[in-house]
Amino acid sequence: MTILNCSATTCIYNKDRLCSKGAIEVAGSTARCADETCCQSFREQEKDSVTNARSEHCGCEKINIDCKAKECTYNEHCRCTASAIDITGHNACTCQDTKCSTFACTC
Repeated sequence: MTILNCSATTCIYNKDRLCSKGAIEVAGSTARCADETCCQSFREQEKDSVTNARSEHCGCEKINIDCKAKECTYNEHCRCTASAIDITGHNACTCQDTKCSTFACTC
């Protein structure tokens, strides 16, 4: 499992910069740079929602990451092998507003 630091604090799964989802998917099958990746698992918090996933589950420091970024150095059979990654997306509204800033192209 990979250590995840997530700055997409508008995500329903973000709990103190950790992820309460348990596993995420990084998209970007044709990515050649970090800006062409995103956290496909991102879901924006509802503005007026009283309950959400953040209050139901605690955040996990280590999670499984299903990685579709085929050209990433850390992608091995669609699994992230990096010891730690950063998902960025401060004020994200959609998954396209996020990215895996740890992405390193094999190209």
